[in-house]
Amino acid sequence: MSNKIKSLADANNEIATSVKGGAFDKSPLSNGAGQSVQSVSQSVAIAVQDAGDTMRNIALVQSTALGVATQKFVETKDPEYIPVIKQCQAVMNDSVTYWETIGKKGAEILESYKKIF
Repeated sequence: MSNKIKSLADANNEIATSVKGGAFDKSPLSNGAGQSVQSVSQSVAIAVQDAGDTMRNIALVQSTALGVATQKFVETKDPEYIPVIKQCQAVMNDSVTYWETIGKKGAEILESYKKIF
């Protein structure tokens, strides 16, 4: 199980422990803890989704530029297009790394939040 999924499962278990006898424990700590974990989990999920959207948008722009540079290179054999091609590929790779970083940091946040309660 990935760390992110494990963290979400642990957060859900934390919320479930505040449920006793079919009714929610209304004490401020357990109720507040559950709401806090839920809010943080939703924020992390939104951040990961936004990073995914960013990655797709970057890929769209870079693949278009890559296609144009490749076409021009094939037509002209001008080596000036090679750095453009490499830069487009590097930017796309960087966007994947960014998405992975956001996901890993989000999982770390969820894991550390669990330890608070």
